[in-house]
Amino acid sequence: MTTAMPFLATLTGTSPAPAPEHTYTYLFCDLRTDELLAELPMSAVTYSTELNGIGVLRGTIPYADETLPLDPEAASVPGRTALYVDRDGVIVWGGIVWTREPAAAGKTIQAAEFLSYYQHRYVKTTLSTDTSLVTNPAYVPDGQRLYADQKYIVWSLLQYAHAQTGGSIGVDTNALTAPPHGINRTVTYFAFERPEIYKAIADLAAADDGFDFAIEVGWTPAANNLPPKRFKRARTWFPRRGRTAAESGLVFVKGGPASSILSYEWPENGAAMATEVSGLGEGNGEAKLVATAANGDLLASGWPLLEQVTSYDGVVDPVQLQGLTNAELTARSSAQTQPTFEVSADTDPEFGSYSVGDEALFVIDPEPLSPNGREGVLRIVSIENTAVNGPERIRLTCAEV
Repeated sequence: MTTAMPFLATLTGTSPAPAPEHTYTYLFCDLRTDELLAELPMSAVTYSTELNGIGVLRGTIPYADETLPLDPEAASVPGRTALYVDRDGVIVWGGIVWTREPAAAGKTIQAAEFLSYYQHRYVKTTLSTDTSLVTNPAYVPDGQRLYADQKYIVWSLLQYAHAQTGGSIGVDTNALTAPPHGINRTVTYFAFERPEIYKAIADLAAADDGFDFAIEVGWTPAANNLPPKRFKRARTWFPRRGRTAAESGLVFVKGGPASSILSYEWPENGAAMATEVSGLGEGNGEAKLVATAANGDLLASGWPLLEQVTSYDGVVDPVQLQGLTNAELTARSSAQTQPTFEVSADTDPEFGSYSVGDEALFVIDPEPLSPNGREGVLRIVSIENTAVNGPERIRLTCAEV
């Protein structure tokens, strides 16, 4: 177990408030069986969660007299070890150890959230919503047919992965059953292309009328005299994950006695802007599938034509390609800023009261670089927690709403 000391809250005319201490426990488990291998201390730990992405953890396992009897070498084998981070009795992160290398008095590991497993899994049998393209028209996992609803396609891809020998790491997919999203897709994953399963899901999510997705981790409630168990659960959110600013009531402030923002960067980036996007699908030469989307409102308001070309390998359906292209245009039409904020973990809003996908109001009081101050409602797309040499610091990466 490791203890992290948060920042002191200092108010004018008062003594510093007692510093809360947070207890971290790092649980190293067998990836396939989830059997606990060892509870090991770690130092210099940072861990992150990404919206529709894969957060990472970095830290060092000390090889010392008190840890060597626990056999940290066998308990942290890359590629077959799951790692859970428990903070004050709540699992706040879970993933897979992928790399390990020598460091001063120990070994440094890098792990990635459980979704990273599906970056190492591929479709090796053609799967399709179109039964004319498959030889076994039964639904996955017994056959090759995919349900048309986008939520059920995610379920089918994971079921396909889990049905193979050695292919299940205990991810619960029950939350991917009814009710459906109500958005049907026409998709085919050809075996000869070996599509990556994580990318297939991410592409579905990124299309018009897409969704947010993740693998959640935590403890099950204690019940019937049975202790809690760890879980990892695949989920989708439609049309989006998280709360609006009005629903969350989250306000981060820099300046004044209630300041929670320690530092920030609020850049403006026109290089990522696009007012027209071309999406390229499958095909060669003049037969290549192409879709185009333009933001007429921005062009009419005086913005110049700024073009972007994006390739979508394996996309053969014109409707799907147009949806992906429309979504890329939407993202790039508002890609002028992606501000980051470093905030205290124990100043309101406290760490744990918000998650990726939530919207919050960020307020910067007047200061030399912003004489009139600045504020805006932003969506949290990444949360990184650093517990190094004392106080926890949270880095929030945000996107325009």
